[in-house]
Amino acid sequence: MAPDLDHALEACENTVIAEFRSKSSEEESFEEWLTEALDSAQNAAILVRHCNRIEVSPGEVIARQDQPAESMHFILRGRVGIIVKLEDGRSVRVRSLGPRTTIGEMGLLSQRARSATIEAEVPTILYELTTDAYECIKSESPAATHALLNYVVVVMSERLSFANRVIGILQR
Repeated sequence: MAPDLDHALEACENTVIAEFRSKSSEEESFEEWLTEALDSAQNAAILVRHCNRIEVSPGEVIARQDQPAESMHFILRGRVGIIVKLEDGRSVRVRSLGPRTTIGEMGLLSQRARSATIEAEVPTILYELTTDAYECIKSESPAATHALLNYVVVVMSERLSFANRVIGILQR
């Protein structure tokens, strides 16, 4: 029994993530993942060339809510929590995200402040794409930019669908 809904959801997410991790190969390289996600080895190679590998420890903040968005991250290994600070000062972890997804893409593309804090929950390996690197890709390779934007649209639509399902459940 969990003390509250947040902890119950976290326990469920951890179970799902552990099941997924056991079925997937975390040995795949970043470039192999992007080749699949972007449907192009050439576009993946361009993106990889512009990203920086980062290792973060549990509890380390990757991005802070309301701060300028200067990058997006690809999660290769590990897990991060998405935490939203409420107007009353409380913070709520709204979900966890694991390998083979992105974080921070909304801020990078919209050039707006971060909408949430992102914190590593376990040792995590990320690849960072900075605003400057993204602008370079835009000028260097419209095809790679288009492929990345298509990927981000898919990721964001999946997240919107997830959020809609959660809202529907909570309204019952």
